Amino acid sequence: MKLLNSLLCMQFLIIIARVYGIKTQKLVFSTRTYLKEIDLDTGVVLTLITKIDQVYSMAYDKKERYVYITRFHNGDIVRFSYPTNHTVMLETIVSTSSPFGISFDSVNSHLYWTEIYSPGSIMRCNPDGSNVTVILNETQPTALTLDIHNRWIYYGQQKSPSEIFRVNFDGTDKRVIIKNLPTYVYGMGVDVNAERLHWMEYHTGDLQFARYNGSDIRTIISTKTYNWDIEVNEDFIFYTNSNQVMKINKSLGQTPTVVHTDTQAIYGILLYKQDGKNPNIKKYYEIIFILHYRVCII
Repeated sequence: MKLLNSLLCMQFLIIIARVYGIKTQKLVFSTRTYLKEIDLDTGVVLTLITKIDQVYSMAYDKKERYVYITRFHNGDIVRFSYPTNHTVMLETIVSTSSPFGISFDSVNSHLYWTEIYSPGSIMRCNPDGSNVTVILNETQPTALTLDIHNRWIYYGQQKSPSEIFRVNFDGTDKRVIIKNLPTYVYGMGVDVNAERLHWMEYHTGDLQFARYNGSDIRTIISTKTYNWDIEVNEDFIFYTNSNQVMKINKSLGQTPTVVHTDTQAIYGILLYKQDGKNPNIKKYYEIIFILHYRVCII
């Protein structure tokens, strides 16, 4: 009987470790001088980097576990390992001019970004910064997002009135998808399952979406304040609203909730959702055996 109880206790503890070991969700966000993360389950906020240049956009390489950030005034793109329990070490990948939007192609392992000035272009390189390629010369491109299934790039411009364009990964077949926007678009994301494009208008604070071809435009919410970045997941959209990060259901007519309020304006945001095997799972099993010995056997 004691052996049976011990085995049942062991199985129970392993289930607990698996459940709590693979459901980590964090939101990385940038302010004027900091890069921080908030644990969406606990609400704990940690500072990752201090005294950082203005970061308007971030991207994540799920396979190699790197966060890529654009440093606008520094004129470069840097990366660091994430998640990490150690001091963040920045590695310069590309020296470039006024980098703004950024996105990572996880299928082909390519990094895409926009250069908003001098003279303006959409760029691509390998994860280590090699093989830098000009995809398209464009006037003041800003936000950038990828549809990796259809191999499309969506991007906005710093113009008023403004438009949203779509182009193939190789820079061909440029099309206007959304016309006559009243202001810039600094935040953009695709919903692959619903085949929708979401974007945030900077001055009006209108969070909107449309079908991939630009039809059926809907407004989710009008914040009427300056807004920057957005992040889209299965059920929610996270967006910046002055010095706050907000969360709203993708369905129409919903009320947003405050995720975090900071002392500075918030620019870029990146949702990190750990899926698959936890890289620290070995530590969890070590804890399991300790608990098994202390709780189940003794």
